Amino acid sequence: FQEMPGRSEVHPLVVVGPIFVVAFACLIFVLTSFPPLEDSEWQKLKLPKSVVDVQEIRTVMVKYSDQYYTTVLLGYSMTYIFLQAFSVPGSIFLSFLAGSLYGLSFGVPLVCFLSACGASGSYWISYFFGRRLLETYCPDKLKLFGEQIEKHRGNLWNYFLFLRFSPFLPNWFVNLASPVFNIPFHIFWVGTFIGVSAQTFIAVKAGLTLQDIKEASDILDLKAFATLFGLAFLSILPTFKPVQNFLDKVLLRGQQAPPKATKKSQGN
Repeated sequence: FQEMPGRSEVHPLVVVGPIFVVAFACLIFVLTSFPPLEDSEWQKLKLPKSVVDVQEIRTVMVKYSDQYYTTVLLGYSMTYIFLQAFSVPGSIFLSFLAGSLYGLSFGVPLVCFLSACGASGSYWISYFFGRRLLETYCPDKLKLFGEQIEKHRGNLWNYFLFLRFSPFLPNWFVNLASPVFNIPFHIFWVGTFIGVSAQTFIAVKAGLTLQDIKEASDILDLKAFATLFGLAFLSILPTFKPVQNFLDKVLLRGQQAPPKATKKSQGN
């Protein structure tokens, strides 16, 4: 791989470590600005690792969300962005929580927005410091990703949506590898916002009945994966040559110039 100009040669952990600490400190500051909580309630406010953890967090946030709406929303948003930016597991459980707290109409766009913002954190960290990390720990996957990006460079919008819709590559890898191969940030951000919308809708809708969920697998079943595969196929469809030829014919047919007026009509 060619090293991009302006990117740091410093070992990634030397810089990413302090960034992580500062971001975590900001998150703690926001959480400590919550209204006075009982000791039992503080114990429930932790990074969710299971549906049970989410249900416990919900009991606390529902209690205070009416009176301290902005504080609760800020705490939720900061936590979600933190998990996404540093590829910490647990954001799927927070998507369930969004459905329970904010419903579909606000919960879905909120989670899509936070996903795009959090993924952007990974993008920019990787842009400056993450290349060596990927080359060290997953060189084969990085090479394959780069080959596919160059292959679909002319249809990057469609291919990036395909990456987001499909479960073939984990989101954390797409976040970190995208700047390595110069995927423009506007494509990355908008593609992430749109590309996570389907799985976000599934998770947020499930959160409407959060108390009835026992495991995440109850939501992300075969039907959900089939939906994601279908959307991934539709997003990549315009990159196939026969489809491109068909679309070119349709577009050219629509752009054909109207017939010239005859002399008789000109005389009139």
